Amino acid sequence: MDILQATLLGVIQGLTEFLPISSSGHLVLVSYHFNLLPEDEALPLYIGIATNTGTLLAVLVALRRDVWDALSGFFVGLRQREARASQGWLMALLVIVGSVPTVLIGLGLREVFEVLNRPLYVSFALAATGVVMWFTPTSGPKKQASDLSFRDAFIGGIAQGIAVVPGVSRSGITIATMLWRGASNDLAPRFSFLMYLVVSFGVSIIGIEEVRASEIEVFPLVVMVLTSFVTGYVALIWMFAILRKGRFRWFAPYLWAVAAFTLVRIAVT
Repeated sequence: MDILQATLLGVIQGLTEFLPISSSGHLVLVSYHFNLLPEDEALPLYIGIATNTGTLLAVLVALRRDVWDALSGFFVGLRQREARASQGWLMALLVIVGSVPTVLIGLGLREVFEVLNRPLYVSFALAATGVVMWFTPTSGPKKQASDLSFRDAFIGGIAQGIAVVPGVSRSGITIATMLWRGASNDLAPRFSFLMYLVVSFGVSIIGIEEVRASEIEVFPLVVMVLTSFVTGYVALIWMFAILRKGRFRWFAPYLWAVAAFTLVRIAVT
């Protein structure tokens, strides 16, 4: 892999991880349309792992206050009963509850993920994601962690687990689910991205051996991490602005167009 290819994949991951258009799906389709990957060949896992690390760092920087509140609230709450009424403690518990079904589904569908990591299946998943987003409400009455229930968090975690399927947008499906559960257009993405941190960190740790076992040079990996970090940070800030303006559903036609274009190309080649 050359530097230009690594940069392209890093930019795609950064833009699509937080925008509701599926980073995993776009990595597969960009590799296919730019002839980086044959149609019947799966995307190497080390690419997703490297670019995922960059977007993880982007969340840590962009949502550093939320991350600090959740972490500090959790550890203080472990020692002090009165601290368990704080929003940080409650958010930490919600994220933990939401992460449980995500991990279980992710591990259970690992083999399915590897089979579906191809342009044809990704196209159908993108189209389905667009349908979900088109009918999603713009906001809800629940504005802080204490307004959410553990049931809300668990259902959000199930949605995130389903997003292990390439082409199902993780941010899109989890934000949409939380909006359906009544979360506001500010709380829904914050909860979604905090859950992403837990899963993303786990993916990075588990994937260390995958990266070591690959024959790719170190510099392209570094390029993918850096470019996905920078573009991911910009996309994350943009995502909050989009939700505040109630334009979440606007991404649905884009997803349908990408899916249709890919299916047509597959059909004629």
